[in-house]
Amino acid sequence: MIILPILSLVLIFAKLLTQKNDWRDSFFKAIVLWGLILTIITELLSLFGLFQYFWVIAAWLLIDCLYVFLLTKSSLEKHTDNLKRWSKSLLGLSPMLILLLTCITIIVFLIGINAIVAAPNHSDSMEYHLPRIYYWIQNNTVAHYPTYNLFHLYQNPWSEFAMAHFQILNKSDRFVNTIQWGSMVMSILGVSILAKQLGGNIRDQILASVFAVTIPMGILQASGTNNDLVVTFWLICFVYFTFLTLENGISKSNILFLGCSLGLAILTKGTAYIYAFPFCIWLLLWGIKNLKWQAIKPIVIILLIVLAINLGHYLRNYALFDSVLGMAGTGETNKELGVLISISGILKHLSLHADIVRNLQLEKIISPTTGLTSKVLEIIHGVLGIDLSDPALTSPKARRFYVPGLSTNEDVAGNPLHLLLIIGSFFVLTFNKKIWTNKLLIKYGIVLVLGFILFASLLTWSPYRCRLHLPLFILFSPLVAIVFSKSFPKQVSYFLAILVLFLSYKWVLFNSVRPLIGENNIFQSSRVEQYFQTQPKYQQFYLDEVVRVESNQCKNIGLTFKNSSFEYPLLVLLNENDPKQIQHINVENESQILVKKDSNSNFQNLSNDCIINIDRSQLKN
Repeated sequence: MIILPILSLVLIFAKLLTQKNDWRDSFFKAIVLWGLILTIITELLSLFGLFQYFWVIAAWLLIDCLYVFLLTKSSLEKHTDNLKRWSKSLLGLSPMLILLLTCITIIVFLIGINAIVAAPNHSDSMEYHLPRIYYWIQNNTVAHYPTYNLFHLYQNPWSEFAMAHFQILNKSDRFVNTIQWGSMVMSILGVSILAKQLGGNIRDQILASVFAVTIPMGILQASGTNNDLVVTFWLICFVYFTFLTLENGISKSNILFLGCSLGLAILTKGTAYIYAFPFCIWLLLWGIKNLKWQAIKPIVIILLIVLAINLGHYLRNYALFDSVLGMAGTGETNKELGVLISISGILKHLSLHADIVRNLQLEKIISPTTGLTSKVLEIIHGVLGIDLSDPALTSPKARRFYVPGLSTNEDVAGNPLHLLLIIGSFFVLTFNKKIWTNKLLIKYGIVLVLGFILFASLLTWSPYRCRLHLPLFILFSPLVAIVFSKSFPKQVSYFLAILVLFLSYKWVLFNSVRPLIGENNIFQSSRVEQYFQTQPKYQQFYLDEVVRVESNQCKNIGLTFKNSSFEYPLLVLLNENDPKQIQHINVENESQILVKKDSNSNFQNLSNDCIINIDRSQLKN
């Protein structure tokens, strides 16, 4: 039944599609409406405790029937004409552009195979992305519940909303990875139409897509269950509708889609607040200049739409934590601010993408640059008078500062070549005065840089921060493509495109936790083994505990955690034979008030035979 929400998206797209506009315009409007509908379904069903198989199917069937009714015979004939027109435009492309599109398709296809075949196993997903989905489905609501890991509750949930629908409808987690994969595909489309808005021709649009699809961090995340690609796509939508507003002015449609895309981005991940802020300021300044006091009304409406989309999550957080944002991450924001702190943060965050020699596979000829980068940063920070490993500027997840090397792990993989191309595009801009006439492109580049400066100034350094840089890298794709294409002969752009495509094989084929080929690849390892890929020490302990509670015929199982939050594989194993009711017990944090203390509770006075105590320090290596 997973086809139902996908069919809804197709039908909404078909209804919005016109011959006047670029088909990508209709698609982005359709996906934003689809995301809004998914949010409304989730919140409404949860409000009445009906977030379960029957009612989710009924909701999507209702949406499908509504849009089938709205479609007319003339609409279907129009789409036939559109298909013929698109086919002709593809046939008119040069052989080189067709080759680039073919390479993009192959990469997307291989990652898609990985997303469907591989079990979800990203470390964060095992700890809170997927466990929260399990408890939502078990409880028939996305309401907060008692848990040892408060990330289950206050982290922005839209990506998990979407995964929950797919998991409910398929009755398994087989397709949960496809949310990130689909977001990657849509982001590739997104940067192509952004390139068009920025003045790029068809070659520039395809080159922008090549840049986006070959970003190492994006490739690795696209087959998993993190949420950075999801928030990236919603941010692309927000930027797209920002450009439409700057070009065509304020309209009811633009106001609606600006509010919805920004609201969905914020509902997906907190980094949206930072990366969207400079674009919001850009819009605000444009509104003040062109609309004067009349800008107040559309601004208020957009803010109300954003608030409405996030209202359910905000209210749940406020009720439990007295803050709509939930708990502030301890040590995740800089304790000091200032110009020197910002310079330090910028340099340290850029160093996460410094291993260019290994990226270009030249380590046998040239010494890797990580050591040199580290020494240069030490000298600069000596001049600044700032300790590289200052605890006030370093995340608790990193004990000390270091320059990481190239990686195929989705937590710490840098994008050295792509960073070099971004920096190179700004260098080229300083010499090619002709591009300066493209004011929109220049402003776009400035806004993206301001977004990075804001990010590096506010957040502490950690090797895991490169994950959070992904939206910026993808948003830079149109700028890089246009600058190189307009500044050099087309052969230079084609060479760079072929280079990044060729070098991407390492991340496409050799994902460290979901490899397509090689030892322990996803086709040879069992699904259970893949769940434990990042934490193998838990596997035997969890298997033994499942046998124990099964032998005691436990239907209600209590979990306790100490120094650990690696949970999802245990939930899967416990429910392999028949469904169990599972709850965290003896919780001593803010969520303890959510424990139902009544005589009818299935988790009051559980026997020790039905309790699993997970203590990381007691596990055998």
